[in-house]
Amino acid sequence: AVVSTQSTGPSLADDERLMSMIKELTTTEAEQDHGNKIAGEIGIGDLPSLSKSSFPPCMRFVYEWLTTNHHMKHGARLQFCLFLKGLGLNMEEARGFYRAQFCHTMDSETYSKSGHDYMVRHLFGKEGKRQDKKPYGCLKIITGTPPGPGDCHGCPFRHMDSGNLEKTLTGWKIPKPVVREMVSLSEGQHYQVACTKYFECTQGREAKFGLSHPNQYVVESLGGGKGVKTEVKTEVKSEVKEEVKEEAMEG
Repeated sequence: AVVSTQSTGPSLADDERLMSMIKELTTTEAEQDHGNKIAGEIGIGDLPSLSKSSFPPCMRFVYEWLTTNHHMKHGARLQFCLFLKGLGLNMEEARGFYRAQFCHTMDSETYSKSGHDYMVRHLFGKEGKRQDKKPYGCLKIITGTPPGPGDCHGCPFRHMDSGNLEKTLTGWKIPKPVVREMVSLSEGQHYQVACTKYFECTQGREAKFGLSHPNQYVVESLGGGKGVKTEVKTEVKSEVKEEVKEEAMEG
């Protein structure tokens, strides 16, 4: 299971709600693969504000990296493009977003030859084997290939060291006591519980769901009494799928 119960400290063990959350995550993670989609409309112009208000840390970090550096490696390109797809953006919107970001550091001709645009079309099932690629869930992000030097993909709670995690959360204006709690949860391998704490801190309300997917996080954020119509589709799996080898170029 992704969320470990082996490194449970006294404060966590005494919190019945968190222990219940861990139990739910450990028993459902291998059974459910959330394919969450916003049933309303989200456009590229909404991303700057949504990244701060409604993105989980794994996607907020990638988005801020890309819009600051205008480049990211293959793992992050896959992770974030599929996340955008799960939000309901169509292929042309995703293609335009990636082109606009990468063309800050390269000309249009170089971008066209880079293979980045092919990757977007491939993820939307328009190239290669023309398979419909699904957005990554928490399990795949946490247990997948870890980020190396210059990478920004993965789960911050799983892959950042405590110092960088604290610096990142503090930069997002998370109160220090909550930062310390989330860092402690991460050190105890309770990654999704830490992310749930981030949700509760930024949304100002209790999370009444078991977090297992970044797109689910957005659905829950936008559906929290704000009048946004959401649709959550859940596919029950008998076992966790093995990581699929993607066709793409190295970053």
